[in-house]
Amino acid sequence: MRILMISSLYPPFVRGGAEICAHNLATWLAGEGHEVSVLTTTPDPAQETWGEIEDGCRIYRVSPPRAYSPFDAGDAPGWKKPLWHLQDLFDPRNVALMDRVLDDVRPDFVNIQYIQGLGYNAMTAIGRRDIPAVFTLHDLGLTCVRMSMFVDGKECNGLCTPCRASAGVKMRYLRSMDRLGFISPSTANLQKLQSFQPVGDYPCHRVLNPNEYPRPTVTREEAGDRVRLLYVGRLHTSKGVQVLLEALDGLGPQPGFTLDVLGSGPDEAEWRAQYGDRPWLRFAGHVSLQAVADQMENSDILLVPSIWNENSPGVIIQALLQGLPVMGSDKGGIPELVQHGENGLLVEAGSVTAWRTAVAELVANPAQLAPLRTNALAASGRFAKTALSHEALAVFEQILASAPEAIRTQTRVPVGAHA
Repeated sequence: MRILMISSLYPPFVRGGAEICAHNLATWLAGEGHEVSVLTTTPDPAQETWGEIEDGCRIYRVSPPRAYSPFDAGDAPGWKKPLWHLQDLFDPRNVALMDRVLDDVRPDFVNIQYIQGLGYNAMTAIGRRDIPAVFTLHDLGLTCVRMSMFVDGKECNGLCTPCRASAGVKMRYLRSMDRLGFISPSTANLQKLQSFQPVGDYPCHRVLNPNEYPRPTVTREEAGDRVRLLYVGRLHTSKGVQVLLEALDGLGPQPGFTLDVLGSGPDEAEWRAQYGDRPWLRFAGHVSLQAVADQMENSDILLVPSIWNENSPGVIIQALLQGLPVMGSDKGGIPELVQHGENGLLVEAGSVTAWRTAVAELVANPAQLAPLRTNALAASGRFAKTALSHEALAVFEQILASAPEAIRTQTRVPVGAHA
């Protein structure tokens, strides 16, 4: 099968997990004998490529005309953002570029991993040629221009006027494709999206991201008299790090645990200034995936205190693959990965008191970690990259084999079911 994957971010230009997921699936499909091409962007026009082979895939790396590149979104001035989004929705050059790529690749199938930055209106070129497609839902980008429905430290209860207008345009472009399905790595993400967009009119499948993580290069050593807590992720309000730090700070100067914080982000300086002198806390900044794996090997539990609707955090999967239990918020897709009392513990999202109590109980009874670790290791097979890649491919093949009329009338896969 000739497959075109669309992912506006793609290695080596990485900002988050979606592009890593895209790369993992693309290279796996190529290894299975499929002809895989990837349309992506580059922050440097001098690094554009047109069909060059990388990791067994043909890469079309382009630099679309924009007010700023997707890689500069975090630092772009506010006045440029409306212009950028208008370009992403309506610029006819988006469609022209997609037509050029489709002419060159002649795909049997298209997988849209991440199209913001290449232009939502480019989907009309796919629909015009009646090419079957699956849209992988890594976020809430179909409803929210910020892709998260999280603003000023809290979740949005509904769509603001700009997001409502944008969502309507995006759905019109989606409806240009008759043979279309959706994959989401979590039921929670699908349900959130379905409450604002009629994606349930199409086949929807829950398939975990087929990721692969480096194995640790160190040997695990037991800690002794302290519980080793670990946070890995972006240092941003949505991740609940401020809830965690406030909760732990209330347990005293010598509380019987240590916390390593791996990652960086817009709130890092503030939290370093406020908590950086605590003897139990260490900020490591941004580190490699290999360093994360090594740190996980010598930690006792991963903390994921998110206060927004997380989709399917890859850091949880990485931890459970290594047998590291997880204490996570009872929100979004986290409870789909963490089973309370089995491979980890669930805590009320956003509650300083609940997190303080949960950590205090863990420190007072660290023996409960051993069975959680055993259970996590025993069930780690459900995250195997090969099995999950086969699940994603099965969804592709189902959409490919179905006539447009069958897709519109078929019995839908229940939200949360696997392909």
